[in-house]
Amino acid sequence: LSDRMIMDWAQKSGFWASNAKASRDKPDGMKELDDASIRRAVYTMAPLQARSYVVMEVKGNLLKDERKELLSKFDTPAFTKTAVVLVGEPSSEFKKKTLEMILKKKQAQSDAVFKSKLAEEKRKKAAAKRQKDQEKAKKKAQTGMAKKIAEAKKKAWTDKAAKALADDKPFEEKEP
Repeated sequence: LSDRMIMDWAQKSGFWASNAKASRDKPDGMKELDDASIRRAVYTMAPLQARSYVVMEVKGNLLKDERKELLSKFDTPAFTKTAVVLVGEPSSEFKKKTLEMILKKKQAQSDAVFKSKLAEEKRKKAAAKRQKDQEKAKKKAQTGMAKKIAEAKKKAWTDKAAKALADDKPFEEKEP
């Protein structure tokens, strides 16, 4: 249980939050959560459910008054209260695991950027191909229209020539 997790739950539920996070322990930026009413409700309901909880309030767990207030809410024998504070250089195993997680996250971001660039290039290529095909179709239509006009002129000339021969008139126009 922590303000950070409550904010995470709220964001997954569709609430909008600004990216301004003053601290990782007590993030801010969501006005619905800044008045601590949801935190109070969660801390009130949590002891009613027999579950294991980890309360990740760093500052609150280090201050005696806040720690006592929080522990008083979990005062039933169903809860075991344990406090662990780790200070100092982390173990090499922890460092290695953290580094792997960071690298995995960076790789996922890099893959997403690469895929989006690839999709953008594919879209641009398809648009260029469509444009080229449209230009070809337009040119083909113009060529076809020119052929039809030439055929119509030739047919009109042959019709005129045939009519002139039928009427025994001289016909001296040149063939188009």
